[in-house]
Amino acid sequence: VGAGPAGVRLAQEFACRRPDARIAIFGAEPSEPYNRVRLSSFLAGELGWNSLTADLALPRGPNLDVHLGCAVARIDRESKCIVDILGRAWPYRKLALALGSTPHVPDIPGIRRPGVYTFRDARDADRLAARRLHSRRTAVLGGGLLGLETARAMRRFRTEVTVIEHAGEVMARQLDPASAGRMRAHIGRLGIRVVLGEGVRCVLGEPRVKALLLRGGETLECDTLVVATGIRPNIELARTAGLAVGAGIRVDDRLQTSDADIHAIGECAEHRERIYGLAAPGFEQAAVAAHNLAGGRANYLGSIAATR
Repeated sequence: VGAGPAGVRLAQEFACRRPDARIAIFGAEPSEPYNRVRLSSFLAGELGWNSLTADLALPRGPNLDVHLGCAVARIDRESKCIVDILGRAWPYRKLALALGSTPHVPDIPGIRRPGVYTFRDARDADRLAARRLHSRRTAVLGGGLLGLETARAMRRFRTEVTVIEHAGEVMARQLDPASAGRMRAHIGRLGIRVVLGEGVRCVLGEPRVKALLLRGGETLECDTLVVATGIRPNIELARTAGLAVGAGIRVDDRLQTSDADIHAIGECAEHRERIYGLAAPGFEQAAVAAHNLAGGRANYLGSIAATR
């Protein structure tokens, strides 16, 4: 369940190990699988759609069933089947969850007004691409990796772009102060303003966003706000099925959940109290899970969280 990069990689790896086995893959989005990591370059106009799908071709053959645009509503562990949103039941012998995550939207007054966007999937990219043509002042809430990539993409048509970051530097999780200072200087040379050590008290405007009231008292005019304040693992499907969850779906070193017939990988999985919100660890987990699902035995001991 899940046709993102981790789910597709798992299907690819498993098909190589067990070409005789039947695989069914379910994806909530109607489009063919694509690489979310490259969406910011797609939004910036640097890559075409084909570049996003090139590495995520689903394995082909009579043993593969693909159900795109088909979200899964619940897991019936007693009957060993999943039930889709249309009420159809699909049996499984082994189940792998690659459910991904959703954007974290902070509870700020006015945050649901028209003109406020998240940037997580292809639909978000299309909406932002259309909005960029008309936006004159865009604010990006979050100075992490995704926030900076989004800011650069939204700057394409000379839109005034401001990044608001509550920490004392940009990309604080990845960079030391000296490196972050160099990054901030580079962003400034691109024409993007960075406001550090600040947060948004409320979103102003009726009915659309017109400005942000910052916690320090400044009013920042903008017609578009992009929220890039992190992600939340999608765990509700597992929670309602009675699987052990914490911040993510808890898995052991074999990437098994509390149900031995159900595995979890990628951004939804919590391994040794850690969640990796990056593509590369998801690919490493996919290889381990595929090996175990195919009858082998492999352990996942964690990943190096590197970003490029």
